[in-house]
Amino acid sequence: MSTFLDLQNGWYNGFLQGMGQSANSFQIIQPAPPIASGTAADSMFWAYYNNLPPFSLTQQFTPSGGNQFYNNYRALMSALVPSRTIDVQADIGAANYTKWQNYILGLATPPSMNQLPTLFRNWAMIFAPNVANIGSSDYAAILLDPIATAQNELTLIYTDINGLPKSFNWTLSYMDMVGQLIASPSRQFSFDSQTMNSNVSTSWTKGSNSGFFGLWGGSTTSSSISQQFAASHVTVTASFDNVLVFANTPGLWYYSSAMGLAFANKTGNPWSAQSSINWNNTFGSNGNMQLFAANLIIASGMTVKVTSDASYSTLDQQTITSSGSSGFWPFYSGSSGSSSTNTATFNEQGQMTITTTSLKGVPVVLGVNVLPVAQFVGHSAAMGTSLYAAAKSFKPEKEFEKYA
Repeated sequence: MSTFLDLQNGWYNGFLQGMGQSANSFQIIQPAPPIASGTAADSMFWAYYNNLPPFSLTQQFTPSGGNQFYNNYRALMSALVPSRTIDVQADIGAANYTKWQNYILGLATPPSMNQLPTLFRNWAMIFAPNVANIGSSDYAAILLDPIATAQNELTLIYTDINGLPKSFNWTLSYMDMVGQLIASPSRQFSFDSQTMNSNVSTSWTKGSNSGFFGLWGGSTTSSSISQQFAASHVTVTASFDNVLVFANTPGLWYYSSAMGLAFANKTGNPWSAQSSINWNNTFGSNGNMQLFAANLIIASGMTVKVTSDASYSTLDQQTITSSGSSGFWPFYSGSSGSSSTNTATFNEQGQMTITTTSLKGVPVVLGVNVLPVAQFVGHSAAMGTSLYAAAKSFKPEKEFEKYA
C-alpha cells in the first residue's frame, strides 16, 4: 500500500520523464497557479527566480517567503571588502554626487558599470567640470575590482537617493517568456501508480523530498482523505499545448565575478573580519545561499485528469469538492478567475475523477532546474580572483589619460 510520500516520489519520476527533465537538477513547484498578464505579472514571475530553492524534490513555493536571492546577495556584498578604497562621493563632493545620482536614477535604462567612466565624464563636463577626470578615473578603477563594482552597482543603480532599494529585475521579462512559451511545442504523458517507480535515491537530493501538500492545496499528507487517495490506484493523463524550459539571469544588480570571488575564498580577502556574515553561513552546509533557480519549466493550455479508484464517503466527497478552489494534486493549480478550473466528480461507487485545466497562452510554472552555488557561480570564481589581483596594482593616475 502506497503512502503519500511513495505517490509523490513516483509522480516525481513520472513527471520527470514526461517533461524530459533530469533527476540531476529538477524540482517540482507547488502550488502552480496561472500567472495572468497585468501590472504584477513581472514581479510575480521574477519571484520564482528570486526564491532560493530548498533541498527537496518538491518545493512549496511562497513568493514572499523563505530565502530571497536579492536580499541575501545585498547582505553578502556588505560583508566583502574591495582590494582598495575608492570613495567616489568624497572625491567629487557630496553635492555633485547627489546630482549625479539623481541623473542616473532618472535614466529610462540604468547603465552598466562598464558605461560609467565615460558617462560620468560626459555628464560632469557640463555640470561639474572640475571633477570630471577624478570621477571617471574612480569608476575606471572600480571596474578592475569585482567587489567594488558589485557594491557600486547596488548603491548607485539599485538604491534611491534616500538609501531605499529600488525595484529590481531579471534580464528577461514576463512578456519575453510568454512570447517564447506560445511558440513552444506540446507535450502529453500518462502516469499509473500501480506501475510507478518511487525510487528517487539517485536524484540530486538523494531522495530528500518534503513540504508537499496532500490531496488539495493546503491539506496535509497525513489526513485520512489524503492517505486514502495515496493508497488507491491513481492514474494521471496530462496534456499541455506548450511547454517551455526558460532560462533567465539576474539584471544589473547582480555581479557574478564578485560572488564567484567570495565563493572561491573561504577566509581572508575579500571577507571582512568585522562582519557576522561569512563563507560558512552564506555558502556552507547551513548557509542561506546554497541553491539557485537556473531555469523554469513553464506550461500553458494544460488539461490534467486524475482518477482514484477508492470509494469516498458522501462526507468526504463534500469535503473534497468544497476544497477545489485551492487546487488538487499534483499541481494544485487553484481556480483563478477564467484562467484555470478544478473539478472533482464521483461515480456511483464513490470513485473520483479530478480535472484541472488552464488557458492556452497563460503561463503556469510547474518546476525548476536547481543549481548548487558551485555550478551557479561557475567560471566567475576564477575570473574574479584575477580581477581582484589586478586591482591591487592599479594606478589611478594612469587612467586620467584615457578620459582626458
